[in-house]
Amino acid sequence: MTSLRQHLLFASLNDQQFSQVEASSSNKELTEGSHLFHQQQAANYFYYLQSGDIKLYRLSPNGEEKVIELIQAGQTFAEAVMFMQTQHYPVHAQAITDCQLVQIKMDSFRQLLDQSPETCMKILAKMSQRLHGSIQEIDQLTLQNATMRVIQFMLQGISSDSQPPCEIQWAAPKATLASRLSVRPETFSRILKQLSHEGLIQVQGKTISILDLGALRQYL
Repeated sequence: MTSLRQHLLFASLNDQQFSQVEASSSNKELTEGSHLFHQQQAANYFYYLQSGDIKLYRLSPNGEEKVIELIQAGQTFAEAVMFMQTQHYPVHAQAITDCQLVQIKMDSFRQLLDQSPETCMKILAKMSQRLHGSIQEIDQLTLQNATMRVIQFMLQGISSDSQPPCEIQWAAPKATLASRLSVRPETFSRILKQLSHEGLIQVQGKTISILDLGALRQYL
């Protein structure tokens, strides 16, 4: 539970409050390809991903899949459902790889917040930071062209003082990544090939080596 304790949702809790969270939590494992929950399923838990990768997606009326978010180790998801009037999951959640999770009872966590307005305000401030990040991402998806979105996605998590080559491991299939970035799979592949041709990256399976950080950042 050490990594859970450090997450922004729980870092503001005192020891007694975190003990309450632990008492309402349990471990869960998912195998690759299996679903954690489905859209419109009643929501009783939110989750912290300890290891693995999960995609959150919706299906269009014609059955086309749109990836809403890719969840990686160290992230929580579905916590916003706690504050919705109708508590049903708005998306499907499927394991891209084998996953280990902590599931936390929504009712218990909500009661904890009801008992402490101060804690509630601290967590609200943390979630506002996350919302700000989501708004920036929406701007990127709507205002940037496809190449810029792919490059922005590649550069996530790479610090400004990193020295190339920098390796990125993508667990998700290219089609899933393309859906997440709102580009067609063939467009996504074409962009990677173009960047490789320019000597900026090297692609080997699901591993991307960034060879020229400066040149990539000039695209943005």
